[in-house]
Amino acid sequence: MIKEIKSIPLATFLSQLGHEPTARKGTRLWYKSPLRQEQASSFKVETTLNCWYDFGLGRGGNIIDLAAEMYQLTDVRYLMRCIADSCPVPLVQTVAPSYPQRHSAPSMERFEVVPLEHRALVAYLQERGIPAHIATAHCKEAHYCVNGRFYFAVAFENVSGGWELRNRYFKGCRGRKDISYLPWARDGPSTECAVFEGFIDYLSALTLGIISGADAIILNSVVNVNKAVPYLNGYADINCYLDNDTAGRTSLAELTAIYGSTMIDRSILYSEFNDLNEFLVTQSFTKNILSNENK
Repeated sequence: MIKEIKSIPLATFLSQLGHEPTARKGTRLWYKSPLRQEQASSFKVETTLNCWYDFGLGRGGNIIDLAAEMYQLTDVRYLMRCIADSCPVPLVQTVAPSYPQRHSAPSMERFEVVPLEHRALVAYLQERGIPAHIATAHCKEAHYCVNGRFYFAVAFENVSGGWELRNRYFKGCRGRKDISYLPWARDGPSTECAVFEGFIDYLSALTLGIISGADAIILNSVVNVNKAVPYLNGYADINCYLDNDTAGRTSLAELTAIYGSTMIDRSILYSEFNDLNEFLVTQSFTKNILSNENK
């Protein structure tokens, strides 16, 4: 069983958790570390060996080693179940049911979702340029236990009842990975839909006030782009706020091939930045500097 799990491509596993490479150099993929917050990309995946190394932490290994770091677990069977739950690869799906029932519990125990109130989580989103009133109106707060230790994170629900989880030190998902669909529904059906890669970009758009009156779809990973298609049918305009990287451009091309001129690339707004949130943070930083200079 371990051999089959280890054969899962690390890039596939990371993609299912919402992490896409920022660069490819030969057989090496470079990421912003999934284990910590960073601006540069210092997390490497060697695709031929299917191994990883985080230069910031000075640690690396195989897919099970990575899961151990991400979920803070040491039980190998339990980690294999975590990987199987996160990565819908047919080979893994045949492995997962063979575990004894006691190993079928989710990796996160005592999972509870409450209104977003924790000051540390609100502060984290504020550091990302999201004001408290938008954060608390659109996000929840998740509390959970992993291996006897308690954690909390900002939570954002998807259409399958899963939760995207974020805090300063962790980026992951509880439950099935899927898109989030948010109808505007204030003055009847909308003719417009905005598409984002992650919910932080969606919150950024709300902060900037650029999607008023439009429905929204958050992919939560570019691998979910095909799942968005049934929801996008029928819109007169589809505004794409995807990342300015290879994965984002590929997703835009796939959607444009289906919807043609209905698909509008809005990334020109933040063409000098990787994504909409990075643009927002820079804008907020500049405004704060100007405000302080005028005092």
